[in-house]
Amino acid sequence: MPEIILHQYASSPFSEKIRKIFAYKKVTWRSVEQPIIMPKPKLTPLTGGYRRIPVLQIGADVWCDTGIIVRKLDEMFPEPSLYPAGLEAAARTFNMWADRRLFWSTTPVIFEKLGATIGKEFIEDRTKMMKGANFAEIGMLAPDARNQLRAFLDMLDRQLASQPYLLGNSFSLADAACFHPIWFLRAEPTAFGFVKKCPNLIRWFERIDAMGCGTATPMDPDEALRIARESAPVTLEAPDPGDPNGLKPGDQVTVTPDDYGFDPVAGSLVASDAYEIAIERYDQTLGRIVNHFPKIGFRIARI
Repeated sequence: MPEIILHQYASSPFSEKIRKIFAYKKVTWRSVEQPIIMPKPKLTPLTGGYRRIPVLQIGADVWCDTGIIVRKLDEMFPEPSLYPAGLEAAARTFNMWADRRLFWSTTPVIFEKLGATIGKEFIEDRTKMMKGANFAEIGMLAPDARNQLRAFLDMLDRQLASQPYLLGNSFSLADAACFHPIWFLRAEPTAFGFVKKCPNLIRWFERIDAMGCGTATPMDPDEALRIARESAPVTLEAPDPGDPNGLKPGDQVTVTPDDYGFDPVAGSLVASDAYEIAIERYDQTLGRIVNHFPKIGFRIARI
């Protein structure tokens, strides 16, 4: 099997979601440490300009966004399943809620305290990711964010009152998704104090935290680029007869996140289904690369 390469950085909460799935599925993987802020000269050749972390690489195929990384890992390692019987939709809904609501309630609360300690470069970088907003002012959102965070954590605490995991007796995507924003809170002790007030939640947190991250070995970014250069994409052309917009293989499209980090990636459509779009690009240094994106949370436009 080709090596599974995760481009990440240690303090990335969304990378932590994937690391917990690696642990649960006992995956052996290679870790490529990428910069926290732009520029990312040893990542963007693989992604075509997509800048968010994490990114999964297998040869010359590259999966961008945890939404599609999770689907690929579950395809490669179906057991143990991330979806308790009859609860796949519930697990996926938890995942979207945690990414879009729970996570964004934690950020103002953390940076209200840490904002004065982080560098100007970080603030400028995150401001560029947030169209029409100034990351330096995110702490101003903390009062309302605290109200939401308190309610969200109480909801989770109640869910865990009579079961060890969010959807029952086994770990699922819901646990990985809700763990990473709470793990992020630990960066600021006052913020993490909200979690400590929830006895069921803190027991769950410690249980998930103890899982580790699978079997990881560091890889130099140049080695990952070499692997891409010496590989060929393995994604086969696959039309989607049910595409509601009539897209078909060979169409030139851009794919852009719809929430933040609005960097479009352009390429030729290779494969598509209800959940995923794969586009091929030609990079001058790497050759042919196929980038995979989820359809949920992304905008797709013909060029």
